[in-house]
Amino acid sequence: MEMVRIIIAFGNDSQSIKIKNLLTENGYTVIDLVKDGQECLRKARLLKPDLVILDFDLPLFTGYDVAKVLSEDKISSTLLIVNDNQKSLINEHRDRWDCTSLIKPINRSALISTVELIITNNKKIRLLQNEIQELKESLEVRKLVEKAKGILMTKQGLSEQEAFRKIQRQSMDKGIPMKEVAKAIILASEI
Repeated sequence: MEMVRIIIAFGNDSQSIKIKNLLTENGYTVIDLVKDGQECLRKARLLKPDLVILDFDLPLFTGYDVAKVLSEDKISSTLLIVNDNQKSLINEHRDRWDCTSLIKPINRSALISTVELIITNNKKIRLLQNEIQELKESLEVRKLVEKAKGILMTKQGLSEQEAFRKIQRQSMDKGIPMKEVAKAIILASEI
């Protein structure tokens, strides 16, 4: 199991310790226990945990407010522990920010299952974000190469295939990416 770093934020020390023990027994790493919303925000910004588990009824800033900031600022995923009345408030704002909630009293298996689900979904999201980034970079390279091919076709009377081969050959001969060769061709044509 990959190390998952968790902050627990409860005003009640005994509740924090129970959750910490349960999580560590199941292979998770609890990096800090905090007692109020302000400290939670400060520690989350500093330590960049994978998950913050927080009680709705935190002192200073409520768990709800902390979860909202952590989500909006993309600092960490959150698991907000709520009662039945607080659950409806969370559901009203679910489309505006990402927060998973669990209703009190906390069931051991429900807590572990929820944490596992959050961590699994985070991994999938990171993979998709990386894939999107790679696709964006690939599209940028393709656009630059297409523009450079057009310039070579116009200025040197080459076919599309010949223009591509010329860019490819320059890339291999000079040991630089095709993107950089294409940028150089475009820059040279603009001078």
